[in-house]
Amino acid sequence: MASSKKDHIAQGALRAFAQYGFSETSMDSIAEMAQVAKGTLYYHFSTKEELFLYVIEKGVNMLIYHVDTAMQKDELSLEDRMMNVLDEHLRFFSENQELCFLLLSFFTGDEQRDQMVGKLLTGYFTTMETYMIDLQKQGYIRADAEIRTVASALFGMIGFTVLRKQFRKEPVNSEAGRNTLKYLLAGILQTK
Repeated sequence: MASSKKDHIAQGALRAFAQYGFSETSMDSIAEMAQVAKGTLYYHFSTKEELFLYVIEKGVNMLIYHVDTAMQKDELSLEDRMMNVLDEHLRFFSENQELCFLLLSFFTGDEQRDQMVGKLLTGYFTTMETYMIDLQKQGYIRADAEIRTVASALFGMIGFTVLRKQFRKEPVNSEAGRNTLKYLLAGILQTK
């Protein structure tokens, strides 16, 4: 039960952070968004910073899980696996709009907090880079492609595309948009 209440508070905090930014979000506004008493909020999280890091960590871990699951479908061809990874990013970012916004604009102005968020995102990038290095060793990704840049570009390409479509109230997962991202991704792939 406590975990459920904690996650409910985290959802309210995510909405508040996405709407107001870290600096302008208060514990009062989080309690209001989560529709909980301040005592309940402070029972689960002693500070706004602790809550912020919990929200980011939970979101990044969720992204890692979904992308890793898509990458592990070895029964599929390389192209189909890469499309699964692309589709999983599109689905994840479109279903988690506030989290997408926070992950793509996480700098809060506090160097220590920003480094903590950066470390949390490192788990995602390590997962992606490990997968891509393996594909590169197998000859599926161009040998001259710098994998860190590829992983960063994939994250940014999909994340910012989704954000822009959300802001413009356009469908996120259109066939034309998906195909365009596929063409961009295909530029680093090569057939064996």
